[in-house]
This record gives sequence, C-alpha cells and structure tokens, in this order.
Amino acid sequence: MNQLFDTSHPPSYYTGILKNIDRSPSYELVKALSYHADPNLQWCSSENAQIVNSILDSFDYHPFIPQLIHQFKETSKRIIKRTGLNTVISSEPDNSVLLSQAWFLIDYGYNEEVSVLATLSAIDFLSQSIPSKIQAFKLLDHLPQLNESLMKDLKKAIKSCLVHVPPITPFEQSLDLLTHAYSWIYKLNVSNIDNIETISTILSTLNSSPIQHFLLEQLSKFVTRLGIDVFISTSKIFYTLNQLILSIDSRTENIVLALKIEQDIIDLNHEFLLTYTYDFIGAWTIVSKRGNPTIQTQLSQNVSSLKKLAKDEHEISELCTYIVL
Repeated sequence: MNQLFDTSHPPSYYTGILKNIDRSPSYELVKALSYHADPNLQWCSSENAQIVNSILDSFDYHPFIPQLIHQFKETSKRIIKRTGLNTVISSEPDNSVLLSQAWFLIDYGYNEEVSVLATLSAIDFLSQSIPSKIQAFKLLDHLPQLNESLMKDLKKAIKSCLVHVPPITPFEQSLDLLTHAYSWIYKLNVSNIDNIETISTILSTLNSSPIQHFLLEQLSKFVTRLGIDVFISTSKIFYTLNQLILSIDSRTENIVLALKIEQDIIDLNHEFLLTYTYDFIGAWTIVSKRGNPTIQTQLSQNVSSLKKLAKDEHEISELCTYIVL
C-alpha cells in the first residue's frame, strides 16, 4: 500500500498494485486511494480511477471521510477562516496530491466543506505554474457547484490567467489555459461591466498572432452577449479590428472573423454606428485589394448591413465605389 503514496511513477506502475491491494477497510487504504482519483494527473489514469471506484464499492468507506478531510486541511500550509469553516489552501508549489485528494473528496465525500476546500485549492493552484493552473480548472469543472462566498476570489484568480498569451506563454499551454479561463469567465461574469472589462482584456492581447483566431472567437461571444451595451466599447473595438484587418500579417480567417464581428455590431441597427462609416469603408477598401474571394464575400455582407443602417443608401453606395467585391 505504501507504494501508492509515492507519485513519482507513471500510471501503469500503480495499476497492478491497485488491482491486488488488500481491501480490508482502513483509513490508510482510503487515503492511499485518494492519491489516484484524479485521472488528469501525470501519475493517474482513467483506468486507475475506475479501479479506485471499484475498490470503494466493496466496503463502507464513509466512516473514514471526516478524517481524510481533516488530513487534507492539515497537509496544507495556510488556514483561513471563511463561511464559518476552517478552510485551507496549499502554499507548496505544484503539490498535485492535494488536487487528487480534492477530486476524491468531491466524488466520495462531497458536502459544503469539501466544496469550499476544493475551491480554495483551485484558487491557490491558479497562482502557480501553467500546468497547475490547467489542473485547477479541471478540478473546478468537476465541482457540482461553487460556493458563493468564494466567487470574488475565484474570479480574480481566473482573470489573472488571461495574460498568458504567446510569446509570454508557449502556444499549446496558452491555448489550453485560455480555453478553460475564458469559459469560466463567461460563466462568472454577471454584469455588463464585467463583460466590458473582459472585452478590454481581449483587445489588449489580440495582437498575439498564434492565438488570434481564438481571441476573436472570444470577442465575438462577449460582443454578442452585450448586445446594444457594446456601444460603450465600440471605438476601441472597431479601432483594434480595423488594425487587424489592415495588417499585412493577418491571416484570411482572422480578417473574415474580424469583419464578421463588425457586421454583427452594425446589425444592432443603431444610427450611432454611422459615425464609424468612414473608418469602415477605409479599412474595407484597402483589404478588398487583396482580391481574396472569402474576404470579399464577407465584405459584401458588411456593405449590405451598412447600407441597411443608412438613411441614404445611395451615399453609402458611392462611398463604397472603390471596395472590390
């Protein structure tokens, strides 16, 4: 059983040990199994997690859960007071065993205290290495529900992840991390101000070309969610999108998506947007010279939307004379 506490081996090393372990009920057995519950960790696997589940199905483990919760708290280095509970977050870098134990407690001992403990562990791991941040998000995804008292701290920790764009962070890690982070930000944003702040963050990182398409997709989601309230940010949005559209380094799919976002905002059908007419037509005219059929198809839709918005369609048509469609 002691071999299960050493997490330095690959998952296959533990498979046989788990299959042949003495299933006599004990706290030590439950604790050892808790090290192998999270299938996402490097020494764990889905197969081993299933074996853990089958072992626990063979005896009543519930009497040992309170002691495991107590041990989980004691293992961590800092104890803070929240919601009337003694709860903890780890301060040891990359102590992934705590993530596995939190996962285990969610599956086999879930209650309000476990919810708080798991969330606090995730918050702490969100301040550690990129792999630890990603594992923290997977733990959050595993939680049945979030503790309301920790929402503010959780959101702050998640927002700090949004700066990890290339070249600061390697492409694959960045995309994995930001996919989780933006998904959670979308869930946690409860006000227009929240969404406007998120849009501002996206715009400030949009020049990171390796993940530019992903960031444009996120921008589109938050613009759609805001509806007419997006007008608060249109100047910055249109300026940034037009810069992208005009950049010689921009890829076709990114230009098309940037144009589509502009069209979506124009289709909100507010005369205020006509103040950007010359900005639109200037950028659209230049990018049309690329002669790219995919870009021209989207440009045609943008011009059509702008004409519908204008009181004098003829004037818009004249301004669009030099756009190659």
